[in-house]
Amino acid sequence: MTETPESTTKLSDSVDALLNQVAQGTEFHFQSGLCGDWTLIAEEPEKAALHLVTEGNCWFGFPSDHSSVTELHSGDVIFVNQGISHFISRSPIPTPMKADQIANFCQPKHEQHGIVCYDINSPSATTDTVFRLLPPWVILSHHNQAQSMQSLITMIRDETKQGKPGAHVIAQRLSDVLAVQLLREVISSHSELTGPLAALQDRQLRGLVLTIIDEPGGDWCVETMSKQAFLSPSAFADRCHKQTGMAPKKLVDQLRLQRARMLLKNTQLPLELIAEQLGYQSATAFSRFFKRYEGVSANSYRQGINTFLL
Repeated sequence: MTETPESTTKLSDSVDALLNQVAQGTEFHFQSGLCGDWTLIAEEPEKAALHLVTEGNCWFGFPSDHSSVTELHSGDVIFVNQGISHFISRSPIPTPMKADQIANFCQPKHEQHGIVCYDINSPSATTDTVFRLLPPWVILSHHNQAQSMQSLITMIRDETKQGKPGAHVIAQRLSDVLAVQLLREVISSHSELTGPLAALQDRQLRGLVLTIIDEPGGDWCVETMSKQAFLSPSAFADRCHKQTGMAPKKLVDQLRLQRARMLLKNTQLPLELIAEQLGYQSATAFSRFFKRYEGVSANSYRQGINTFLL
C-alpha cells in the first residue's frame, strides 16, 4: 500500500480549508435579464465579486478610465477584487445608473442581455489576505474554461433564465462551486503571477505561505521556513526566489504587509496590538516597517484609508 507523504497531506488540507471558506462566502448580489441602455457600477466595493454573463454581449471597465474596456460575451466570468471600482455596461461608455432603476424599464419578455453577480465574503483573516494577493481583476473567457466550469455556467444560466421554483437556491449552490473553480484556476494557471501569489502555485511553498498568512507573527527565519517546506535552507532560498522573485524575508514582509493593511482598514486595534500580531516587538518597529514599504506612516494610512484603492 502506498502512503501519502505527510507534506502533501498538509498542503492539500491547507488549500482545501481555504477553498472551503471561499465556497461558504458567496452570496447573490444581483441577477436579471436586461434590455435598453443599462449599466451596473460598483464604487470601491468592500467585497470581492464574481460576475457571470448569462446572455448577450456587454462591456467591462473602470469609471476612471473609459479608454480601457473589454467586451464580454455570454459565458464569460469576471473576478473583481475588493476595492476595485468597475462597471458592466451595454455600451463601452456607461450611463450612470443604479441597480434599482433597471427594473423600471427592463421588460423580461424581450430581455436582450443577462448578468448574475455575486459578492464573495471573507470570513477569516486568511481568506481576506489571499484575496488581497490576487490580481485586481481576472476575466475567464468562455473559450478558455475547463469543461467542468462550462457545465456549471450552463446550469446557472438555465436556472436564472427559466426562473422555476427553487431556481435561486440551485443557482446559489452552483455559484459556491463556481467561486472555488475560479479561484483554483487563478492560483494554478496564471504563470505570469509573481510574489506571494506565485508561491501558492508551488506545491512545496504553498503550505508555508498559507501558514504564514495564518500566523504572521511567527518567527519566520529562513531555517524555520525551510523546515516547513521540507527543503534545506539553501534549496528553499533558491526555490523561493525562482518562484516568487523574492528573497524569503521579502516574502514574509509582503504577507505581513497585506495583513497590516487589512487590520488598519477593518479594525481600530492600537498599533501596539497590530505590531504584536505581526511579530514586531513595538509599535515603533512596526511603524518603521510599514513606512518603508508604503511611504506613509501606519497612522496616516489609517486616517486616509478612503483615499486609497486597495
